[in-house]
Amino acid sequence: MSNEIIVEPTILTREYDAPQQLVFDAWTNPEHLKNWQFPFKGFTCEFSHADIRDGGSTLHKMTTPDGFEMWLLTKYEKITPPDSLVFVQYNSNKDGDILPNPQMPNWPKELRTTIELKETDGKTKLQLIWQPINPTKEEAAVFESSRSEHGKGWGAGLEQLTAYLKTIL
Repeated sequence: MSNEIIVEPTILTREYDAPQQLVFDAWTNPEHLKNWQFPFKGFTCEFSHADIRDGGSTLHKMTTPDGFEMWLLTKYEKITPPDSLVFVQYNSNKDGDILPNPQMPNWPKELRTTIELKETDGKTKLQLIWQPINPTKEEAAVFESSRSEHGKGWGAGLEQLTAYLKTIL
């Protein structure tokens, strides 16, 4: 009998008026990522390390308009061009050391994100699946209690992607 805690994933979907390859590139090229991978307008995104491939990783800093810095370490598990990518993100410091989330005690230490893309008639449907990996009871509870807010973080980032794609089409 397993004591593993399973948390239902948060699933967000979007449709982009852009070819699938371009949307895929926007997720896998740091020159694109730095222009949209942050939750709100006014943030900046800067990569100190980017090796986007199966087994690779990135380390990037998001800076809020008032100067607060947040570092994220991303480890890529599987990239299947141009259809999908799977990665795990961690709160970190500038050296890539994994740290607890400074704003949310008991936030899950590991979160897997799966991005699935499918093009139909020149438009690309994106499905983002976000789920904690092996959470503690406390981490599962915090993820569940914040579920109504998930669309504000990733959802806002996906809106930034919409705006960015319009500037490069």
